[in-house]
Amino acid sequence: MQPIDHTSFFIDGAWRAAQTDRSFDVISPRSEERIGRVPAASRADIDAAVAAARRAFDEGPWPRINPQERAEYFKRIATGIEKRKDELALLISEELGCTLRYSQLYQVPAPAMSFNYSAELGRTLELEEVRVSDLTPLAGSAGGASIIPMRGNSLVVREPVGVVAAFPAYNFAFAAVGQKLGPALLAGCTVVLKVTEPNPLATFVYGEIFEEAGLPPGVVNIVAAGASESAYLVQHPGVDMVSFTGSDEVGSKVAAACGALVRPCVLELGGKSAAIVLEDARLEDVVPVLVDSSVGSNSGQVCVAQTRFIVPAQQYDGYAEVLAQAFSSLKVGDPMDADTVISPLVTATQRDRVESFVESARSEGATVATGGRRPADLPVGWYYEPTLITNAHNGMKVSREEVFGPVAVLIPHDGEEDAIRIANDSPYGLAGSVFTADDAHGFEVARRIRTGIFSVNTFVADLGSPFGGYRKSGIGREHGPTAVDEYLHSRTISMDPGTVMPQEVTRGVPRGGGPGTVLPGTDSGSF
Repeated sequence: MQPIDHTSFFIDGAWRAAQTDRSFDVISPRSEERIGRVPAASRADIDAAVAAARRAFDEGPWPRINPQERAEYFKRIATGIEKRKDELALLISEELGCTLRYSQLYQVPAPAMSFNYSAELGRTLELEEVRVSDLTPLAGSAGGASIIPMRGNSLVVREPVGVVAAFPAYNFAFAAVGQKLGPALLAGCTVVLKVTEPNPLATFVYGEIFEEAGLPPGVVNIVAAGASESAYLVQHPGVDMVSFTGSDEVGSKVAAACGALVRPCVLELGGKSAAIVLEDARLEDVVPVLVDSSVGSNSGQVCVAQTRFIVPAQQYDGYAEVLAQAFSSLKVGDPMDADTVISPLVTATQRDRVESFVESARSEGATVATGGRRPADLPVGWYYEPTLITNAHNGMKVSREEVFGPVAVLIPHDGEEDAIRIANDSPYGLAGSVFTADDAHGFEVARRIRTGIFSVNTFVADLGSPFGGYRKSGIGREHGPTAVDEYLHSRTISMDPGTVMPQEVTRGVPRGGGPGTVLPGTDSGSF
């Protein structure tokens, strides 16, 4: 493809020349050729992007229009993505290295779905409620005093947090824009979007899509930045919140910076997900799911990838043999070929990292049952064979840390309790699954695993329900209605409990519930 070279950032609703001499080259993982370039933001560029988002929030219309009006913009954005789906799929696969089929089935449709989902949610989203209560019966003989009475007459308002700095991860860079911006924008926030360094080109297309959709100036601003300027954005005084997806190493630094500033953040970090196989599960049902949910998805560059297979010790050899055969049968090759399953890793550095994990497993006494090397017939491109590690235990480096490549570890268990112990023995807690002949019992096991999402006899990430992790896997939730709550603050505006709230305030506003609630018509409050 012809190189796509950018010299500007999308700031304040227009393309603005970058105030920097530095840039990032975009290298194709399959050809190792330069396919584009984007400027690397200076602090002046970051300041300009934050200032635009700040103005749009403090002075612009976006936080002041209702969710139903915002929904109309989301529909236009989704349509803009759909119109360019073929172009975008090719571009994503070229710069990320994932298979074209994966781009066509997920990478491009997912953000369109996210914006359409936010549009649908916006049609019914309530951001205000009237709360009239009498808590005197709950206080015993006390009745409240002065400024803290036991009766309440309040308007509770949920308002946008403010300016959000959003950081997608490279593996789903284009898709994550809808995942992060949909809820943030629906809440009424404005955004500075920092693109990923290895594969920023498709994300830059959003600037054109936002322009075409008529998004007000400054509501979304797009920049590319290195580590220093990214840290500057996280700590910028004009930013109110950070949404970050990436490694737990960088995520912990983001969390520390936000903690020091008492600034909210949503962190979707690493994972080391376990697939528990119980004795009554059928091998022929389990193996295809394990392959697809580990190395078979984006060459293992997925935060929820199931990379710890925990199988019954007495069935270990059977699983090792069948899984090794399944892994070795997967085609490693050009992501543009329809039958390719294992495409190249995003960078040479990432392939080196994967290789180092496999070597550490060997040095700790594990066996590479299949894979564990660069394909000899693919000298160009950052390819690595799908790799199954056997004779492994949960204390090995390859079992403890996120590899983010086509590598999985087979670990034996001595019964259900042992399997649950092994699954929970991890610094992460993002995803997992259990396989059993008894679906109901599978849910019992699921409740005992400390992860944000979990599957029974399959592996899925439900995009309409909360997504996030425990422990080092992160803070906060994305997807579903819950995601919008992350970008909202609640405020309480009260009147004297004995007065009537103005009809101009209460008209069309729902009545809140809960303990001590006073029903309409039974009090002298606002209704």
